[in-house]
Formats: sequence, structure tokens, C-alpha cells
Amino acid sequence: MNHALILSAVAALGLSACGQPETAPAADMAPAADMPMASDMSAMPMQGHRAAMTGSGTGVVTAVNAGAGTVTLDHGAIAAVEWPAMTMAFSAAPSVLATVKVGDRVAFDVSVHDGVNEITALRPQ
Repeated sequence: MNHALILSAVAALGLSACGQPETAPAADMAPAADMPMASDMSAMPMQGHRAAMTGSGTGVVTAVNAGAGTVTLDHGAIAAVEWPAMTMAFSAAPSVLATVKVGDRVAFDVSVHDGVNEITALRPQ
């Protein structure tokens, strides 16, 4: 009986708030960098507004999207930027994208700054 009463009260409070303009600021939310992600990048520390970091790694090209200016790599751990092994998309210049295709094994240089992960060089292996 107590559970039914509590659930009814919670439902009534929830419904009474529907359609009402927000009058108080939302509760403090954790920065996105502190929130868990629902992908294989969940263990990766986000860089936020830290100083730019650079590193080098090796991996396999799994996708190239010239229109979006991205290349997706399945890469090993990159200690210099505190990343575990994972598959992720990187920004890259058209001249860099033109040098690779899906399935290529590559060595690469990456720059991480202000939340942007950019491939600065790709070399076939």
C-alpha cells in the first residue's frame, strides 16, 4: 500500500510539472567531459580546454568520409594523449584523406586541442 501511495504522489508531481515553464535554473550538470559515453571511447579522458597535446600511433583505416573531412581508424593505445586502443573518427585535411583507403595500415600523427582530434599526417605501413 505504501508503495502505491508513493508512486501516485511521484506521478502527480511529475504530471503537474508538464507544460509548465521552467522558473528556476536547472540543477548543476556535470561537464560533458565528465559524463560516461555509450561507445568504445568511454575510457578516454576528454581534453576539454587543456593545452594542445600531440602523439603518434598506428592503426587500420575503417572509413574515409571526404565530404565530412574525417577518417576513422581502429588504433592502438596512444600514451602521449592518454588514449586506450579504440576505433574513432578524426578530422583530417583533404590532402591527408586523399592518401588512404579503407583497409590501409597506417602510422599517424594526431593533435588534440579544444575537444578536436585531428590527424596531421598519415603514412602507409
